Amino acid sequence: MMLSGKSIGLAGLLGLFGLTGCWGNGNEQRLSDSPHKTAPTQTDLIAFHKQRAEQLDSLMASVTQSWPGLERTGTGIHMEWLERDTTAVPVEALPKGTVLELHHKFTLLDDQVLTTWQDDGPLAFELGATDLPTGFHELVGQAFLGDSLRALIPPSRAWGMTGLPPDIPQEAIIAVEMNIDLYRQPQ
Repeated sequence: MMLSGKSIGLAGLLGLFGLTGCWGNGNEQRLSDSPHKTAPTQTDLIAFHKQRAEQLDSLMASVTQSWPGLERTGTGIHMEWLERDTTAVPVEALPKGTVLELHHKFTLLDDQVLTTWQDDGPLAFELGATDLPTGFHELVGQAFLGDSLRALIPPSRAWGMTGLPPDIPQEAIIAVEMNIDLYRQPQ
C-alpha cells in the first residue's frame, strides 16, 4: 500500500499536534498533593438550599409586590383571591373523586404560556387523583366552588429540580390564573 505525499504530510501534522498535546507547553500548574474535599457536607447542602430558597422567595416577592390581597402559604406559594365566595361549597368538603373544571392559564415568569383553557379547553381536575404537582392540589384544596385566583408556585411545589422538558425548565416558578368550578359535560 502506498501513501501519497499529502497523506504522509497530514499524518505527520496530526502526530505533531498529538505529541505537543501530550507534552504540553510547560505552563500547567501541578495539582497539590493535599487531600481535597470530594463531596459537600450536610451543612454545605443545607446552606446552599436555604440560600436558593431565599433567592426564589425574593424573586416571587418582587413579582407579587403589587398584589393587594397577597397571601403566602407555609409551603411558599404566593397567591391572591380575585373572586372569593366563602358561602359556596368548599372544595375540601367535596368527596374524593369529584371532578372539577379549571378555567386556567399556566405560564412561566417570562410569560411563556404553558397551557390555557382558551387554547386547550378547561382542565378536568379529579380531587385526589390528578397528576399535577402538589402546589396545584394545595391551591384547589383552599378554594370554594366558583373562586378565581392567581398564584406563583415555587419549584418545590411544581415540577421541581427536573422540570418537565421541553416545555418547563428545571426549577421553574409557575404562574397560575384559574377559576374553579364543578366539571360540566361538554354538550
